[in-house]
Amino acid sequence: MKKPAARQLPALVLATVLGGLAFAASAAPLSFLNQTITASVPAKDVPALRKAVGDVLNNAADKSTTQWTSSQGPRSRQVQMALTPLQTSQTQKADTCRLLNVEASRPTGKLKEEWQFWFCKQPNGTWKASAQ
Repeated sequence: MKKPAARQLPALVLATVLGGLAFAASAAPLSFLNQTITASVPAKDVPALRKAVGDVLNNAADKSTTQWTSSQGPRSRQVQMALTPLQTSQTQKADTCRLLNVEASRPTGKLKEEWQFWFCKQPNGTWKASAQ
């Protein structure tokens, strides 16, 4: 079953931030994504977020949640994420794929985003966001 586009777009932003995403560029401009919580992770925090996601994908049990909070900028602009791997699958193309659920919010808790995205482990040990 396909997920609604509104849920997939923040996932696309985060996957792009995390690197290794090989999607063809859309013909429509994606500038509206600049206003999402996920896209507002400070650049200085991106390496820490990549590490947190990698640690979750490599080590966390399915349905266990790991909290991550950005450390840059004023507290009211920090990004909080609950990272939860929901499912692990073995595939012919990739050794292991994991469905990651992310709930992104601000400390005020008024705005929240939630999305799910598949990440597959590559032969070199890195994780890549999957197009499916």
